[in-house]
Amino acid sequence: MCGRFVQYSDPDLYASRFALDTLCETRPRYNLAPTQPVLAILATEAGQRELIPLRWGLVPAWSKGPDSRYSMINARAETVKSKPAYRNAFKHRRCLIPAEGFYEWKTEPAGKTPFLIHRQDRAPFAMAGLWERWHGEDGAAIESCTILVTDANALVRTIHDRMPVILAREDYGAWLDPANQDADGLLDLLKPTPPEPWALHPVSRQVNSPRNDGPQLLDAVASEP
Repeated sequence: MCGRFVQYSDPDLYASRFALDTLCETRPRYNLAPTQPVLAILATEAGQRELIPLRWGLVPAWSKGPDSRYSMINARAETVKSKPAYRNAFKHRRCLIPAEGFYEWKTEPAGKTPFLIHRQDRAPFAMAGLWERWHGEDGAAIESCTILVTDANALVRTIHDRMPVILAREDYGAWLDPANQDADGLLDLLKPTPPEPWALHPVSRQVNSPRNDGPQLLDAVASEP
């Protein structure tokens, strides 16, 4: 799964790496947690790519609203086409979630140790996501998202059995295009990313609390007792 990640690059870097047409106000985040706003990339019907904030934790359009019993921060790639909560968004509202790394916890005899998984070159990458727009009876609206997860690759499997779907740059257009209704072709994109460009290292257990947020959370540490 993916329960924490980081977004800290300058928006101009996102603009160049993801061919963005419009940007929103941003600030570096080093410990993004569920229900918080995260940056996402959407494509308009005119083909423009927009960077916007979305609530992390999908709120289906047909639901009564946010429900703390169901976080819906992740959607399994194997069932995203059929699950009622995700299938409509999978057809029409796909997005990219840019990131520079994500955290995962390894269960060890002394407890759970957090690890940061990132590209070896530290470049931003894009996780596959879905988004929804929910309207309440009082007129309130919530735009939210979820991150797709799949089997872990050989590197991440050393600490956890699942990981986010990380799309190749050449697949961004197909994933974002709202007119793309090739479900089988889209499902073929939801595979574990090759492990060779990736690295991981243990980080401080400060990351366990979403109240902690700063670049020091990225630093490698020795295993903590």
